Amino acid sequence: MFSRLLVGLDGSAGADAALDAAIALGTRFHATIVLAAIADARLLDAPLLGTTSGLWTEGLQMPTDTRPLTEALDQRCLQLLADAAARVAEADLALEEVRTAGLVEDELLKLAERAEALVVGRRGEMHRERGTIGAVTARLIKQAACPVVVAGEQPSVFERPLVAFDGGETSSAALALAASYAETGHLPLDVVHVSGSGPEGDAVTAQAESFLAATSVHHQVRRLEGDIVPTVTAYALGSRADVLLVGAHGGRRRRGWPLGSRAEQIIRATPIPVIVVR
Repeated sequence: MFSRLLVGLDGSAGADAALDAAIALGTRFHATIVLAAIADARLLDAPLLGTTSGLWTEGLQMPTDTRPLTEALDQRCLQLLADAAARVAEADLALEEVRTAGLVEDELLKLAERAEALVVGRRGEMHRERGTIGAVTARLIKQAACPVVVAGEQPSVFERPLVAFDGGETSSAALALAASYAETGHLPLDVVHVSGSGPEGDAVTAQAESFLAATSVHHQVRRLEGDIVPTVTAYALGSRADVLLVGAHGGRRRRGWPLGSRAEQIIRATPIPVIVVR
């Protein structure tokens, strides 16, 4: 299951939520937490451009050349790692630390190749409004080689998993991961499929039921009617699910994640953590 969980640190509330989620998951699955502090290379251009970002430079006096800024960001990395490591140690979990510089999303994508899940916040300090997703998070959930856990708006103990299933390739991968998740954690699993009336919806629910019947997971598969995003969101809240697993794109959208894809809309709509599987 999740034996190595990667978390990016930037000092934002979103990153703090991601660390909370990683610790909760790590405690459940006895995982190693990999802490990554990445000095964003774009900030080195800030003094030259006359612009700065509050994400990493809050409380720092901006210099007129890049050498002092590089040193300040390096110290910021060290402090972020020290603070996060203390929280992981308090949870009695194994940890690894990575400190580097570059484009944050590029470095996290590289590190994600050696992780079993990447845990991220919904947004950094540049996107504080509820219901929004930051640009870095949006790219990571589209391109990461491993599942991406998008932390919720509130803490979760990750014990009531729900799968939104549509029968597609990535949705089937999400169902397989959820079954392993539930089996390893001895948890019940809830599966919903949203469709109109007709035989196609019956075939999709039968597909999920057939897969789960071959496991030892206690489960229920439900077919619901309505618009996908509000229906899944309402069911998740009504059933008190505390983690939702979805495929990265729908069964009819095999070419990738177009803008406004339903998986991303679900992340925006629900306050609980969402695990996106490619």
